[in-house]
Amino acid sequence: MNDEKWTIKLNGTKSPLNGNIKKGIEIDDLDKIAKELGTNKSDLLNDNIIKDIHVKQIKIWHGEYIDSIQFIYKVITNDKTYSINGDKHGGNGGKETIIKFEDDEHILAISGQYGDTSHGNLDRLKFINYIPSKKHVKLCTISGKYDTILFDMSPATGTVYTCFFGKCTHDSITNIGMYEGSIQNQSQQFQQSQQLQQLSDLLFPSKPYDFPVLKQEIVRLKYQELAPQVRNEKIKFEELTTNLKTKTGGLENVVDLLLDAQKEAIKNNDQSIQGELNAYKKILESKNLTKDELQILLSKQTELNQLEERLANLQINEGLANCK
Repeated sequence: MNDEKWTIKLNGTKSPLNGNIKKGIEIDDLDKIAKELGTNKSDLLNDNIIKDIHVKQIKIWHGEYIDSIQFIYKVITNDKTYSINGDKHGGNGGKETIIKFEDDEHILAISGQYGDTSHGNLDRLKFINYIPSKKHVKLCTISGKYDTILFDMSPATGTVYTCFFGKCTHDSITNIGMYEGSIQNQSQQFQQSQQLQQLSDLLFPSKPYDFPVLKQEIVRLKYQELAPQVRNEKIKFEELTTNLKTKTGGLENVVDLLLDAQKEAIKNNDQSIQGELNAYKKILESKNLTKDELQILLSKQTELNQLEERLANLQINEGLANCK
């Protein structure tokens, strides 16, 4: 086993807030850490108090969505090592899942899903962690009931995620963000800057993949996770389409024309088709379909298209067309 370990220096940089930013009150574990260390958050960030910080454990309570979350941290100062329990944020419901971290395990990226205005909670979280002493990637996924808006977040090259902030209500977590920490030292064998950038490119596949060892492992896991989700969403979409067609009084073909027009608009980024879409909507609204029903149908088509594109990119870029 490689003895390489990382020391993480809190640098004060915050990730964007991911989730329904209009819902919930602000929460920040750095306030709790500062209190435990007998200082305030501003001094904690500016006075070089923390020499090393990383997550020891994450407790997540979940059911249909993420009910609540609690992070536990290991914090090292000049003269002492602390184990600090962040506050439990959110509600009191849900089943508890505990993610235990190894001594040198760090969060490299987070992805998930959250609801729109209909409920606005975090529905799913996936932590992509790295253990440098083992050169091993670990994926930890917590899922709720809903398949909603997707998000991905990754820190800058040469950093990892160290401390949680976000938003919550009295019964759920609505937003997640993380403070970044800079990697201070690692062995010469691990070319941190280059490989972390490549790993980030892999997790968010808008860039070419160049890191074959970790690439194959994670891409295959992502494919195996995404493929059944695409199949399920396609079944739901087809059922929704069929149900709406039964209400059109013989104008099923107009539903097909509407969906074909939107698909063409998405494919070619063609705003000129908007007039055609509006015309089909008016016809269908005159046949007992509501504006909300049509908007839900088109939104589901867009979401399915995005999922299918992500799956296709994995197949094309990685040659995983036959992956099961």
